[in-house]
Amino acid sequence: MATVNFLVKGTTNPSKIYLRFVNTRSINITTITQLVVNPKFWDAKNQRIRNVLEVKNRDEINLTLTKLKMNIIDEFNSEYINGGVINKNWIDKTIQSFFNRPQNEVSFKINETEFYLTDFSENWLKVSAPHFKVKANKYMDDKTIAHYTILNNILKDYQGKNKIALDSVTAALMDDFSAYLSEIKGYSESTTKRMISRLKFFCARAEEANLNVNKNYKERVFVKEREIEFKEPYLNVSEITKIFQLEIKDPVVDAIRDNFIIGLWTGLRISDFLTKLDISNIGHDIIEIQTTKTGHKVAIPIHSQVLYTLQKRNGSLPPKVLEQHFNREIKLICKECEINAEMLGGKTTIFIDPITKKEVKRKKVGVFKKYELVTSHICRRSFATNLFTQVPNSVIMAVAGWKSEKQMLDYNKQTNIESAMIVKRYWDEQNKN
Repeated sequence: MATVNFLVKGTTNPSKIYLRFVNTRSINITTITQLVVNPKFWDAKNQRIRNVLEVKNRDEINLTLTKLKMNIIDEFNSEYINGGVINKNWIDKTIQSFFNRPQNEVSFKINETEFYLTDFSENWLKVSAPHFKVKANKYMDDKTIAHYTILNNILKDYQGKNKIALDSVTAALMDDFSAYLSEIKGYSESTTKRMISRLKFFCARAEEANLNVNKNYKERVFVKEREIEFKEPYLNVSEITKIFQLEIKDPVVDAIRDNFIIGLWTGLRISDFLTKLDISNIGHDIIEIQTTKTGHKVAIPIHSQVLYTLQKRNGSLPPKVLEQHFNREIKLICKECEINAEMLGGKTTIFIDPITKKEVKRKKVGVFKKYELVTSHICRRSFATNLFTQVPNSVIMAVAGWKSEKQMLDYNKQTNIESAMIVKRYWDEQNKN
């Protein structure tokens, strides 16, 4: 018959409480529970702490020992029925599981990558990310890994010296982290949502690894909305034509302008038009390319301005440049074209974080000249906005590779006044008819 007994050895205060498991003569195992007690308060006959005022949590410990005893018996029956091996290792693992201790804990030395959020994330990015499939035939690339590394570094700043355990990622912590991103770090609503999504991604990976993760991480997190609403800028057809016609003598800047024109009239992301696009993608007045970010195969007609940039180089694409160089020069090009109307927008600024003392980038909301707000992503916004209402939404989606109409509409940056003027022109045309 299986029996479980508790005993205390020695007279040193405190002493550990031992567990002895016996089942016939073949199994007689003694191990440590890691619970401790003053031996003079231990009732050896009843295997419990005596009812003395000096031990304030005696009832809690005695109840725990009773539950542990019952748990050992239940687990033994289950293990025996299923043909498991009953030995000291099994007893230790059963006790460890009962007390909800971290996996592979030895003498309270835990594997931090299995217990703490940032340690797990950092190790996962190093070991598992390169082999993590994001699609059937695609693994997580270096750029995506870099984005998740940024989130992990932010988490380290957020937690400070008190590391966040995986089982403490509650809904309340997620809300607090969201507020930290919005109010302390000054991130926009969209960036905060993206960071929260990446945090949940790490929790999901830890859960897949059978680590002790708080399931509340799956709950919805509310993100503080932007206090001042504004639309990101786009370049209209007239402004793009100014850029196209600008006389530029410097061949490097001229190449940047031409790459800019290609981006504006294809709607491709910079990772595609400035890096991946090759002359082999072009044929029969169509650009066919599989996009880097989503893997979509898109077909884009060649605009007359794009055709001109190819013809002036005898059918070749303009030379490529670094993204940082590109973003810096297109602002100057737009300034030269006098694209300087003042507008409300968000401009990325660099400053020293007062907490971490590190150089960080933040989007500052204010009134700026339009050319100051120009970045590479204005290409995709301009492409969608200039085509909006001119061709069916389904066509814009197919050409630019958007999965849903909502995604496409997010890129429509017409202001309310511009939208109103489109309706007015339509009505004027109707009146003429």
